Amino acid sequence: MRRLLTIIWLTGLLALGGLTIPPLAAQEADDEPAPARTPVIRYGQAVDGRIDDDQPRRVYALDALRCDFISVRAQATGGDLDLVVMIVADDGRAIFARDDSAGTQDVVFEPLAIPRSGRFEVVVGRFGYALGTTSGTYTLEIERVGNGSAPNCAMRYGDTVFYNISDDQPEIIYSFRGRQGDIIDVIMRRRSGDLDPYLKIADALGVVLDDNDDMIGGDTKDAGIQGFVIPADGTYFIFATRYGQRSGTSTGNFSLHLAEGQFSGAGSTPLAALNIRYDMTLDGDLSENQPMRYYRFEAQQDELVTVRVGRSSGNLSPTVAITNASLIELANGRTAADGGRLIEDWLVPADGAYYVVVGREGASMGGYQLRLTSAGDAFDGVPPDLRRVRYGTSLTGNIDDETPLMRYVFFGEAGDTIRITMDRSTGDLDPVVGLANAAGTVLINDVNSGVDQNARIDRYTLPQTGVYYIEAGRFEGDAPSGSGGSFVLVIAQLFD
Repeated sequence: MRRLLTIIWLTGLLALGGLTIPPLAAQEADDEPAPARTPVIRYGQAVDGRIDDDQPRRVYALDALRCDFISVRAQATGGDLDLVVMIVADDGRAIFARDDSAGTQDVVFEPLAIPRSGRFEVVVGRFGYALGTTSGTYTLEIERVGNGSAPNCAMRYGDTVFYNISDDQPEIIYSFRGRQGDIIDVIMRRRSGDLDPYLKIADALGVVLDDNDDMIGGDTKDAGIQGFVIPADGTYFIFATRYGQRSGTSTGNFSLHLAEGQFSGAGSTPLAALNIRYDMTLDGDLSENQPMRYYRFEAQQDELVTVRVGRSSGNLSPTVAITNASLIELANGRTAADGGRLIEDWLVPADGAYYVVVGREGASMGGYQLRLTSAGDAFDGVPPDLRRVRYGTSLTGNIDDETPLMRYVFFGEAGDTIRITMDRSTGDLDPVVGLANAAGTVLINDVNSGVDQNARIDRYTLPQTGVYYIEAGRFEGDAPSGSGGSFVLVIAQLFD
C-alpha cells in the first residue's frame, strides 16, 4: 500500500509539473561519498551498473535537445533489485520518475518528450534509495525515438519536421547545434496549399548567414540551402517561412529536412580548414567518407617551414602538400625515415595564408599526427643589403671600376640542380660568375664557358640545404682588363 501511494504521489506531481527534487547528495547519508565525475550516457548506449547498500543510486549525465522523444529502459539483470529511474533537469525539477512497469521490477517508458535543451541527470536507484533493501545489477539504455515538429523545437542532422505556414503564423523557427566545418543541407518542401517556401539560416546573434527562395533542380516552390559550411561551433536557427515572409500571401503545409552533407566535418574543405600554428601537433583521421583534410596557417616571406605527418592507427599511408590560398600546390611531401611524409625547410614565397593538405594513398585509412614547425627566417645572418633572389629570377646589373663585384643570395635545397648565366649586354665587360656557400667558400666559378665570353655555371648540384651567394664580377687575371658594362643574370633550377 505504501508503494502504491508513493507512485500515485509521484505521478500526480509530475502531471502538475510540481515535483522538485532536492540536491541528490542531500537524499543520501551524510557519509556517502559523492561521485568524482558524472559519467555521460549517450542515446543508444547501454550501460551496466550495480545497486546495493554501498551504492543505493547511480547518476548519469544526458545531453538532450528540446522536443527529443526518448525511450527509457532499465532492466534488472541480477539479484532482487527493484529499480527506480528519475530524470532531473538542471533546476532540480524531475521531468520523469518511475518505479516499475507492467508488473515487473524493471522500468520501461516511451515516448518521453524533453521540454528544453540542456544537460539532465539520470538517476538509477532502488525503491527507497538509502532506506531500501533490494540490490543487484542492471542495464540502462536511453534512445532517441523521434523528434517534435512544433515551433522552436531543436533538430538534429537527419531530422524531418512537418508544420504549416499561415497568415497567423507566417514564420516557424527551429534550432540546431553545429560544429565548425559541418556541411549541411536544409530542404523545405511544400506539402499542401499554394505555399511558396522561403528559408533562412541565422547564427545565435540573429545574423542571417544564408537564405533561399527557389531551390535549383527541384520544384520551383521548394526552398533549399545546400552545402552550407558551419563557420564556428554553436547554436544556429532555421527560419521556415514563405516568399514575402510576413507580407507574403501563400499558405500551406511543409516538410523541413536537415541533413549533414558529404565530406562534412572540420577540415573537410578549404572553407572549413582547421587552424594550425607553429609547434602544434594535431591528430586526425582519414577514411572513405573523409579522404582529405585541410589546415590553414599564416606565414611570412622567407620563413623555413617544416611539415611532418605520420600514421598513428590503421593502415593509413598519408600524403601531405602545401598550397597557397588559391589551392595551387607549392610543395609535396617525401617519404620520411619513419615511414611518414615530410616537407622540410620549405621556403615561404610571400606573406600570407597557406594550406597544409593531408591525404591518403589508395584505399588506406586510419589516424595520423600532423606537426608544423618553423626554423625562422632563412636569411638570418645575411647582410641586409644583399639582394635576395629565387629560382627563375632574371636581373640586371652593371660592373665598373667603382663596383667591380656584385653579390646576391638565394636559398637552395640539397640535391637542387641549378644553372647560373651571366651575359654581357653593353660595354666590353668580360663576365665572371661564382657560387659560394654560407661560409663564403667559393664552390665553383666560370669565366667564359658561355657564348661570346659570357659566364655560365651549368648543371651544378647543391651539396646541402641553406643559403648560397652568387658573385657577379669581371675577369681580372694577371693583367686586369678594366672591362665594364651591364649584364643580365639568370638563376634557374633544372629538372630532368
